[in-house]
Amino acid sequence: MIFFRIDSGSKSGLGHFKRVKSFIKYLNIKQYVIVTNYISDIKNLKEKKVINLYTKKEKFKNEIADAKKFLNFIKKFSQNKIVIKDSYYLGYKWEKIVKKRVKNLVVIGDEVNTKHYSDFYINHSPDILSLDKKLKLTLKKNNKINFKFLIGPDYALFESNKKKKKITSDYLFYNGGAGNLLEYEKIIKRLSKNFSNKINVVVGPFSKNSRKLQNKFEKIKNVRLIFKPESIINYLKGTKVFISSAGISMFESSFQKIPTLLFKMNSNQNLTDKGYENLGHYFCLSKNDLKNEEKIEKLLILMKDNYLGIKKIMKNNCLDTNLIKKNYKKKFKDIL
Repeated sequence: MIFFRIDSGSKSGLGHFKRVKSFIKYLNIKQYVIVTNYISDIKNLKEKKVINLYTKKEKFKNEIADAKKFLNFIKKFSQNKIVIKDSYYLGYKWEKIVKKRVKNLVVIGDEVNTKHYSDFYINHSPDILSLDKKLKLTLKKNNKINFKFLIGPDYALFESNKKKKKITSDYLFYNGGAGNLLEYEKIIKRLSKNFSNKINVVVGPFSKNSRKLQNKFEKIKNVRLIFKPESIINYLKGTKVFISSAGISMFESSFQKIPTLLFKMNSNQNLTDKGYENLGHYFCLSKNDLKNEEKIEKLLILMKDNYLGIKKIMKNNCLDTNLIKKNYKKKFKDIL
């Protein structure tokens, strides 16, 4: 039995959940349970095998208490347990406690200078390639057991379904599963004044201010709000320009070769320019740049007018999902 311990919901978004779902798909895992913190509307994840570790009245105390609670939950299952952890809140102390009680521990993360106590470490950040040697030295020094590295875009965890139908638009806005879409409000309004522009806005299951967003745009005919879709791939494949925070979706748009404007909304998204270029993304701005709506509008119009040329440039930086799946199967064939 394989157990995933993740963060998800209104505070953490969908990134961790989407990564482990890709891991499950790549390795065709059938017997698994995804364990998360308390999520009141857990049905929004549209996954039957997700379980809340906490009740509504309980609160996360610390990683030691969480490790004990988690181990108490999984002890009723089979002996040869494998645990995959994808969490910013659970670190070295949690890993050390859990590792003593399970067969294999896999850590998924995007940080560099942190201690780990695991059998496998996965970091698919495109920035990691330039830090490869330094990272390995750091991790070997910090890690107390002999573990395997799976680093860089060749181990990227993202949804890659090419069979989904296209839903067309000129611009597609997304701010992750729990982002605040009102941060795009002024830009969307400026673009919507050109009635020939078809604008789609994906509202994630835990998006902030979704009701306010609906009130502001429901009467604007060329702006369509898409609430809680199971996947954004249909909409992504059919748009000319994608506007998003620099999370998991940047791998998805790279794979689909969609011209993308990325905003670095969180500290863990502050990659180098080379890191973004490794995925074919050449338009990356900070969160503060959102204040300059005129500048962004001009850039988006240029991107739309030249989107075919941008797609050609992106062909040299696409992700190979067949290679990624082979890499995972090779690394995990002995334990799965």
